[in-house]
Amino acid sequence: MRKKIIFMILIILAMLAETNLARADLVFDSGYNIFDDSYPYYDEVWVINDAHLDVLGGAMGKLELMHYATANIYDGEILLRLAIRDNTTASIHGGIFPKLGAWDDSLVDLYAYDVTYHPTGGLDNHGWIEGTYYSNDTPFSFSLDTDATYSHISIVPEPTSILLLSVGMIGVRAKCA
Repeated sequence: MRKKIIFMILIILAMLAETNLARADLVFDSGYNIFDDSYPYYDEVWVINDAHLDVLGGAMGKLELMHYATANIYDGEILLRLAIRDNTTASIHGGIFPKLGAWDDSLVDLYAYDVTYHPTGGLDNHGWIEGTYYSNDTPFSFSLDTDATYSHISIVPEPTSILLLSVGMIGVRAKCA
């Protein structure tokens, strides 16, 4: 009898552990991965642990990055929200998504120009951002999930602008010397 009870407890614990691991429809938990138009639609996609994901197309309901994961988003559509937390990094070069949420020590590198931050408005009145992607000159806009999300976003300048600024600074330094 005692063995049966212990066995049943172990089965219940194993089922609970499996349930916690499988909350998303698609989970990338290690290595380098690609999500593109060849994937069927997934409601939730999670990138966790040390996994890296390149999003090259396709559609998903929600994309979550957790626990030191990284992602490059070049294209595709996220229908609900891009959420990053727990020391993750997302580099956004393109794509469509209505809402961005960033927490903890996460970082969002936004490769865009003419970026404007609106501190009020958006889907939940936490602000919104609009601009144009460098990669394909496509305009974008998305709402922020929290008031603090904007503090996690870094606007990455165009490489040509950095080069011109550097050459100008070298010229000014040479002229002053």
